[in-house]
Parts: sequence; C-alpha cells; structure tokens
Amino acid sequence: MTGRRSNGLSLWLKMALLVVVGAVVAAGLAIAWLMTGSRLPQSGQLELEGLKAPVTIRFDAQAVPYVEADSLDDAVFAKGFLHARERLWQMDLLRRAGNARLAELLGEDLLDTDEALWRAGVPDMRDQLAANASDRLLTLVKAYAGGVNAGIASLRQPPPEYLLARAEAAPWNKKDAFALGALMAFDSAGNHDREILRLALSEVLDAERLDVFLPLSESDPEFPYIWTAGEVEPGEAASRLDEVLAFTRAVSPATRPHGASIRFGSNGWVVAPGRSGSDRALFAFDSHDALGLPNLFYELHLFYGDHQLRGWSVPGLPGFINGFNDHLAWGFTNIGDSQDLVVLEADEQDPARFFDGSEWHRGRVEQIDIPVRGREPVTAERVLTRHGPLISDDPPLALRWTGQDIGTAGMDGLLEMNLASNAVEFDAAMARFPAPVSNVTWADTAGNIGFRTIGLLPIRRSGHGLLPVTDDGDMIWTGMVPTDEMPILFNPPDGFAAAANARVHDAEWPYLLSNDNAPGYRMRRIREVLDGRDDHDLKSVAALQTDVYNVQARRDLPRMLDLLKIPSDDHGGAAVALLDAWLTQPMNTADSAAALIFECWYLALIERLFERELGEALYGELLGYNYLVNHAIERLLDDPESPWWREDAEGIMTSALNDALDWLRNELGQDISTWRLDTLHHMTLRHEFSSAAPWLGRWLDRGPFPMWGGHATVGRAGYGYDRPFQVSHGATVRVVLEMDIPIRGRAVIPGGQSGHFISPHYANQIQSWIDGDMRALYPDVNAVPAAALELHPAQ
Repeated sequence: MTGRRSNGLSLWLKMALLVVVGAVVAAGLAIAWLMTGSRLPQSGQLELEGLKAPVTIRFDAQAVPYVEADSLDDAVFAKGFLHARERLWQMDLLRRAGNARLAELLGEDLLDTDEALWRAGVPDMRDQLAANASDRLLTLVKAYAGGVNAGIASLRQPPPEYLLARAEAAPWNKKDAFALGALMAFDSAGNHDREILRLALSEVLDAERLDVFLPLSESDPEFPYIWTAGEVEPGEAASRLDEVLAFTRAVSPATRPHGASIRFGSNGWVVAPGRSGSDRALFAFDSHDALGLPNLFYELHLFYGDHQLRGWSVPGLPGFINGFNDHLAWGFTNIGDSQDLVVLEADEQDPARFFDGSEWHRGRVEQIDIPVRGREPVTAERVLTRHGPLISDDPPLALRWTGQDIGTAGMDGLLEMNLASNAVEFDAAMARFPAPVSNVTWADTAGNIGFRTIGLLPIRRSGHGLLPVTDDGDMIWTGMVPTDEMPILFNPPDGFAAAANARVHDAEWPYLLSNDNAPGYRMRRIREVLDGRDDHDLKSVAALQTDVYNVQARRDLPRMLDLLKIPSDDHGGAAVALLDAWLTQPMNTADSAAALIFECWYLALIERLFERELGEALYGELLGYNYLVNHAIERLLDDPESPWWREDAEGIMTSALNDALDWLRNELGQDISTWRLDTLHHMTLRHEFSSAAPWLGRWLDRGPFPMWGGHATVGRAGYGYDRPFQVSHGATVRVVLEMDIPIRGRAVIPGGQSGHFISPHYANQIQSWIDGDMRALYPDVNAVPAAALELHPAQ
C-alpha cells in the first residue's frame, strides 16, 4: 500500500510538474515569439514604403542607433521608423494625450482627462501649429509620419502593451507630431494649478497666513540671478472649489499614464573656453522629469550628407528638444508663467453669459464627442469666453494661456534651432520659438556660450501670476514681451551660464517671467562649483550632475537648530550632534544618517505647521507642490513671529524633531549609528501597466534601488512630500559635451533604449545612471563596431 501510494503520488507530481513545465515552456515560447515579432532587428535588410534612398543603421552596445542617410528627409524617416519599433506604445500615449483621445484606448478612467485637455485648448493649439507650419517643416513631418507607419507595418506582432490591452496601433498622421508640440507647451506652460490651490487656500486663510504662499521675491538675499538688469480655525477648502480642483487633477500629468506628458524641469550649464582645461567650450545638461519605464527620451544620432543632428528625442516628435549638430549643442530648462486664471461673474439664468462690471458678454458654446473604449462616445461641452475656455462653473474661472495667442508662430523655430550652423542663426531661431517659455543654454564649436529665455511671455496688466484675477472689463494681458527684451546672455564675463528652474531676473526687470519658481538651492550650488575653478573638463561637469551637496540644509538647518529646545534624551542629543557635524559639509550621501534625519525633520515640520490649519484634504493638495512648500518654509524660518507658529516656534520645532526621531526609530530601530539615507530613500522605475495590474510589476518594473541625493540637490533624486523617500523625479538624460571638431561627449539615461520589457536594452543603463557613469558617444556611423541594419526603398 505504501509503495503504490508512493508511486501514485510520484506519478501525480510528475504529471503536475510536466503540466507546469509545459505551461512555462509554452508561455516562454509564446512570449519569445511575440517579442521576436515586435523587437527591432539590429542587422539584416528591410524594405520600407516611403523611403527614398537606402539608409544604414548601426547600434552600439546600448542599442543606441547611428543612422546614415543621403538626405535629412530620409534621416527623419528613419527616426520615425526607430521610434515606432522601439517606443510605439509610449508615443501613442503622448499623441493621444495631445489629441485628447486617451479614453479611446484606455477606457472611461481617462475620460475626465480627455475632457480637461480638450477644454483647456490643447487640440486647438495642435491645429494652429499645423496651420502655421512651413512647407519645409511639413515635408519633414510627412517623412517622420511615413517612417512611423513603415515601422508599424514592419511589425510581425504588435508590442506587448497592445497585446495586453487587446488594442491596435492606429496609423500616424501629420497632426500627431503637432499634438505632441501642443502637449509639451501646455504641460510646461506655467502655474494654473498653483493659482487654483492658492484660491482654495484663500478660502480658509487670512491674508497674513496666505502671504507665505505668495513668493514674490527670492528668499535668499544674496541669490545669484542669471540675468540682472489674525487666527484661523482649522478648516477645509470650501466645497464650491471641488469642481475646479477636480479640473486640476484631471489635467495634471500625474493623472495620466506614465509617459503621457512632456514637462521639463532641468539643470543646464555651459562653460566658456577660458574656464576649460582644453580651451574648448563645455556643455552639460540633465533634463528632469518623471522617472519610469520606458524613459522619456530615446537617444538617436542622425548623419545625412555632410551633416549631423543628434540628441535625445521624445518619441513622436521629429525634432530634438535637447541635442547637438555639427556646430551647436542646446538644452531646454522649464521656466516661465504663461497662464492666468480669470474669475468671471456668470448669469445665474444663462451660464454662458458673463458680466465684466459694465456690460455682458456671451461665450461661445462648443461640443465634441469623445470616444471611450467599451462604451458609446460621450458628448463634452465647453464655453469659450473672451478670456479663454471656462474650466469651472462654480466658481466661474477662465483659463488664459499663450497657447491661444501663438499667431503665425509654430514649430519651425525648433526645426531652425536644430539646423542652425552658427550663433546668429541659432539666436534668430530661438526668437521664433512660441511655447513653452523655456531657458535655453547652448554652446558652439567656435567657443561661444549663451543663455536665452524663449517663448511667448505675457505682459500682465495687473497681478503677480499667483492668484486668479477678476474680470474688470479690460483684457488681463496687454501684449507679449518683445523677443529682444527677454533675458539673454552671450559669452558672459563669468565664463559660464546656467539654469535650474530658479528665478532668472531681479526686481528691476519690468516684466514678470514667473513667481512660481524652484528655490535657488540647485542654482546656487551649480554657480559655486562652476566658479570654483578655471580648468573644467568633461569629468568635472559630469560630476556636478550627480552632486549631492544640500544647499537647502545649509540655509535652513542652522535656523531650525536655533529654534530648537535642547533635547533632554540621548536620541535627541545624538541627532543634534550628528546634524551639527554634518553642517560642515551637508552632503546627501547614501550612507548619511544626518541627511536622513534632516529630511525627516523637515517633513515633520511641514506637517506640524500646516496640517492643523488646512485640514486633511487641503493639506494633501499642498503636499503635491514641493516648491511652494519650500518657499513657505523659507519665509517662516525667517519669521518666528508668524501666526503659523502659533506663538510657539520653539515648541513646534522641537515637536517636529521628536516626531521625526520617533518615526525613524520605528522604521530603523533604536541604534542611530545604523541609520542611512538609502535605507529609506529608494527609486523604483515602474511601467504604467504594473499600476493597473500589480502582478505584472515583476516583469515590467525595476527596483527598488537605494538612492543618494534628494529633492534639493543638483544630483536630483526627487520625491513628492506626499510620498516621502519614494524617488519619482530625476534626470531623464545626462549628457556632457566638449565642443571640439568633432564634438566629443558622454551620456546615460535611467532605463534603456527599448520599450520592450524582455529586451536586454529595456533597463540596462540604470546602474550606470545611479553610479554616475556615462558611455562615450561615437563620432560617426562608421566608428560603431557593429553589423548594420540596412533599410531600402520598397520595390
């Protein structure tokens, strides 16, 4: 009996194992077959419709393509082909966001987002950009779209996301590229969301308390500008603001799937030959955005005829936002407030009529059918007022942004920047760029370096761009700042120029660029390092990109310690001793206990100061805006008599430190000598599908990775204050270039070139990115030691 039972059990086990193994093998073979059908081959030959002449592509060890073509048109065709084969799902999400068509693919959860983007006017700007395009640009857009469609047609199987979503990729058309341009302009446009938040804050705060959230000047009195010339009871935001806060959430990039937004928060600097050890200009750039898989950028090097156009491309855009050609290198850094909200007085009987204090105006009512997957299309309605689209009925608010005022400008400015052969041509091209308002840092092979703020910037009749303004009968803007009066530097006497989303100009400039800026922490550190030596090289400027010196701690920690009661317990005393010692060199290194204590203390201070007065809901909204919180804390540390301290600055500061230490003891144990920043400070790169189906995360996500740095360091490892230590923002590319002939450089991205999660190039650059390593760029196609993929016109 025992033997038979044993044999029977053994047989059952064998059969079960065979079933499991067979299922695994079958699944593996199926996955391999599916992936092989959608992955890009790196050698061989393909015939493609629409290509005019043969194109050669060689891939380096990281699958970065080097393209050789006879003409720019064919090079751009190849770019579209490569984007489609490596990043089709990502570029599909981007174009759908720009077209307000996400729900068509992803279902009704994205319906509010589509309606908000349409109501805000993103598809309207798409149409205007397309109408304004020159024949030359349209030719290149057509070539790019032809390459995308050739890439789709060449797939034997769709990329895995389409299989999982049971969807198909629709053909690309010329307006899709302009949809991405409009999306980029809107996502980086300014501060309508912060105006709405401040409006909500104004409902529960008196003027004195609200004032700390109105950063009209830089809190650091010695900030190095780039360019000179009563008691409130605890409460909630009024319910009437629910609608407008819902619009903010719906239109926010954070609400969309990962990869469906384009917003550049960045570091960029250029060094003149006189401060370079090689007597050549140096260019360094790291673009900041949401971290995830696939990465925002796809690296690409185009060689056509006797020219080159190279850089880090957003899949779906024919041009390069950050890149270089034979003569120049450039990078975009987000800045500028090109949005305002207008409070209207609506007719209670006719919500499309508005009173401006002297007369009534009727808005234009428009409707659109929004396709939604799994159900009938939904009809959406908007009212276009003379100040822009109505985004809320209660209170009635209109959105004014420069995307409504581009006139005859368009994406030709970016094309001309990409193709400029000298500083004069590049400057003229920058002057034609309409949106978003950005800072551009650039360098050329002739030894020139420069900085310029570009894009359409409104001249405000009143207000500071921080709160909605009231319709009083006149237009709120009187025009646009003349392009020749925008901040500009050309070969500055300091021998370097830099940008880091911080305030650009002092109070003497007659216009308003933005009052909603990043604090000056990164900018000050960049300037200090660049000004500290005259022999910079690629190594030194690359090291600055991962610099973890914490200027925020240098400014704030002494004031925090001054307001602290002397700790009576051993843990408090040990923590203060660590912080005092750390202040001599406040570095957010991975192994630093003091950095961890400071970050936790800062978070606890935010909670102690604001949660009680704002209430849970509004406090939660505030935590989504780190920069706004930073400016408020700076103001309050300078003013211990502010009502926010409730006449007990010392008590609140001490309680905050105790809160932080209690939390750390609970998380990490009693032994403070074992605490490290990277024990809690982690980065996980997630694919959008893993948030919808967490079980997919084991295949789609990478991490968690222990991290250094922080929100305020030049080496950005940012997290939202609503999700402490969950690193979500950082450099989506790092590049350094020496402007020699030919240009030499190194680069890395936090992920990989491929969007295919089984590809060896899906996430293979992550560890190099964390370690601060970069790989060298090849000077031309023939230098790449690899077999070639040959593209031929279809016969």
